[in-house]
Amino acid sequence: MAIWRIVFSKDAHKGYVKLDKGYQEKINKILSLLSSKERIDIKPIKGENNIYRLRAGKYRVLLKFYPEDKTILVFKIGSRGDVYK
Repeated sequence: MAIWRIVFSKDAHKGYVKLDKGYQEKINKILSLLSSKERIDIKPIKGENNIYRLRAGKYRVLLKFYPEDKTILVFKIGSRGDVYK
């Protein structure tokens, strides 16, 4: 049972669609674990408030949590070197 609802921004959806199917499946699995409050590799971004990153192989997924309505916003997906710009 999912505890958190996951929403993709327009940019994140574009980045997701460009990925290989294998990485899409990996991100789906990681987000599924995250939404059900499993332990995963997630870390806060230094210098930012309420922004976190997930590792999915050579790609990173940037997230923002909205606890008041139990929503996780995926706002950027990209390669390790480009996602933080």
